[in-house]
Amino acid sequence: MTPRIGIVGTGNMGRIHARVLSGQRALVAVADTDVRRAQEVADRYDVKAFNSVEKMLDETALDGVVIATPTKTHAQIATAIAENYDVKGLLIEKPLASTIEDAKKLADVLHRRSIGVVVSHTEIYNPVVERAITLIRQGAVGKVRTVIHDRRGFVQPARLSSLGDIFEDIGVHDFDIMSRISNGSAKLYAQCLSAEGVLNSGVVIIRFDSGPMHVFHLSRQYVGRRRSMDVSGTKGTLVIDLFGQIIKVQDLDKAPSADGRTISLPERGATIKAYGEPVGEVIGDFLRMIETGSAPRVGLDDGLAALKIVEAARLSARTQSIVDVQVDSRG
Repeated sequence: MTPRIGIVGTGNMGRIHARVLSGQRALVAVADTDVRRAQEVADRYDVKAFNSVEKMLDETALDGVVIATPTKTHAQIATAIAENYDVKGLLIEKPLASTIEDAKKLADVLHRRSIGVVVSHTEIYNPVVERAITLIRQGAVGKVRTVIHDRRGFVQPARLSSLGDIFEDIGVHDFDIMSRISNGSAKLYAQCLSAEGVLNSGVVIIRFDSGPMHVFHLSRQYVGRRRSMDVSGTKGTLVIDLFGQIIKVQDLDKAPSADGRTISLPERGATIKAYGEPVGEVIGDFLRMIETGSAPRVGLDDGLAALKIVEAARLSARTQSIVDVQVDSRG
């Protein structure tokens, strides 16, 4: 039987989740303090609308809830649901919480109540990211030396306070990807510019004691949209377009043409294209977790690990100093 799911928060991401869940015949109800907005979504998908998550849960039997509210409310809403209602799972939009302290308190409650959680780091569910990580782990570029993460776009200044700084809003995606490529002790340094009193663009450099370096270019003050990765190693390079879902594989000329690797790589300069809708993959993972009890691809520990890097980047930006970090291996 398909799980019965409700959504709290019917802004941009809430509407995307509503569309996908409706297509899965899993959407039952939506809630928003702006009841007119909730009703608009409810009418579109023929479900019930409520003006609070409590009323939605009191009056509707639900197996799970999607939390798509402003970032600073994630931990509070998730904690209230976990402590007062018998749900099987929560899907929390990124990040898990605004601070690692709030995230740890929430994790304690969720563990105690045995409630499964998916944290919506959607890029981990992007097929091109999954393929790229597999190629890296199989040695497609040799030993990883440098990874450049570029994530830029534009957000209206009026929305910044609800989304938080660039580290928690967009950096978490790339910090999670990094932890699936490189891990261990590292040095972190961040430089940022602010808008409306919020850190809104900047660069983060993380140099691992084991050798690799990751550079993150993050901005919400950019005309257009860019999401890409450039992975350089001792044998070659991967250039990854996260929007177009394209990977270009290039071998260094100095590398032998047949080096005995056991994986089958594309021809030199070949392009790999993988199709998929990451949010749809997140929802599918969420429903499977509720139905089977399986571990999600991005769960509590992944959310906590990304927030550790968020906090370190904030500290570095604030103090203008290099910060020691320990990057946990994920995935």
